[in-house]
Amino acid sequence: MKIYVCSPYGGKQENYERALEHCRAVAAMGHIPLASHVMLHGILNDHVPAQRQNGLAAGLALVEIADEVWVFGQVLSPGMEGEITHALKLGVPVKRNPLQQTKQPLEQGGRR
Repeated sequence: MKIYVCSPYGGKQENYERALEHCRAVAAMGHIPLASHVMLHGILNDHVPAQRQNGLAAGLALVEIADEVWVFGQVLSPGMEGEITHALKLGVPVKRNPLQQTKQPLEQGGRR
């Protein structure tokens, strides 16, 4: 499955490194990780508003091709909230902290 990795970024190196860990875990499970903040790290600057908007748009485009969105972390950033809202509108299942023992979807939904 194609899994969109939804986690905080905000241009912070530690968030990038955590996202890499999440992507590695997703790949180790045999899935394809999709994460705009990993793919575009070093290409777009999150502190330049136009580039941040491009990064957010890329994330939404990746959500559209994902089979599921996996949400990592305890705090939802505004960008993450937008990705989750977009996924739910499209009927893409969203799972919160899916690598933990309890896998509780934010909302069940069939795709399109």
